[in-house]
Amino acid sequence: MKNYLLIGVLGLLPGISWAQCTTGNPGTNCGGPLSVQPQTGNNAQSAITLVDLGLPVLAPAAGQYTLSIASGVLVESDNGNSYHSLMGPQGPQGPTGPTGSPGTTGAQGATGASGPQGATGPVGAQGAAGAIGAQGATGAVGAQGATGAVGAQGAVGQAGAQGSQGTQGLVGAVGPAGAAGVQGPTGPQGPPGTTAAPSDYSFYYGTGYKAAVGTIEVGGSFDRNQIDMINATSVRFVITMGAGALPSGSYAQAEYTPDGTHWYPLSGEVPVTTPNGLYSSGWQGLPNAANGDYVVRIVVLNAGTTAAQIGLRQLHVQFK
Repeated sequence: MKNYLLIGVLGLLPGISWAQCTTGNPGTNCGGPLSVQPQTGNNAQSAITLVDLGLPVLAPAAGQYTLSIASGVLVESDNGNSYHSLMGPQGPQGPTGPTGSPGTTGAQGATGASGPQGATGPVGAQGAAGAIGAQGATGAVGAQGATGAVGAQGAVGQAGAQGSQGTQGLVGAVGPAGAAGVQGPTGPQGPPGTTAAPSDYSFYYGTGYKAAVGTIEVGGSFDRNQIDMINATSVRFVITMGAGALPSGSYAQAEYTPDGTHWYPLSGEVPVTTPNGLYSSGWQGLPNAANGDYVVRIVVLNAGTTAAQIGLRQLHVQFK
């Protein structure tokens, strides 16, 4: 930019020689030719400085060559023509310079937060069984201990003297037979006996269903039964399972209600975590409060966190 400005100034001021400038109105007038001479001891480059006053530029005039500033840009008017910038078009981009040496390595940034744990991968195939190790050598048989000496036989004791036989007592005479007593009156008839509970009650036969989480009643209120357990002393719960099983901790159980609202355990808990088989709670004593004619139902506890398919088949409550 300095070179372009210097060339323009030199082009406008040919035949430079000494001149005198005077200050007047509206500006400074100089008689040409004009020469710019730095003061003695000046340590800066020679220059002509234009100050931007933010005012409109002078109107172009024929026979005049004017330098001015418009909108922060140095402009020039030739012989009454419009102002134009003294900056030429941008030249082509030069070749890329050599790559500078790498800068020093910056300090290590703070460690970022740990990402979420990935899903557990599938279990790998079981490895082949290792070869059976060689059998160790049989240890040597220990020496047989010496046979102990035979103890001395004790002396045979003498037989005791036989006691004398006592005399036989006399047989007493037989007394006369007593007369037969009078038959007493017949006692009152006792209360009628009760029939023991039937030995087996079947509750459900199906192909399985999806068990929700928590405790649910098998078959809902449509698969309950009224059972007379007044004379029953023991009970067991028997289940036949199909293919579907529930997570660990799940079980099925028979319950009874004495009032139609509150339910209490009747049988033991039978796990429903292993498919394809018959499983039982085993015989247990009937709960003390269960001796009565009560409604009985079957419930299943799903101990998992999601609903799962269970393959219930036959459910039996048995008494004795």
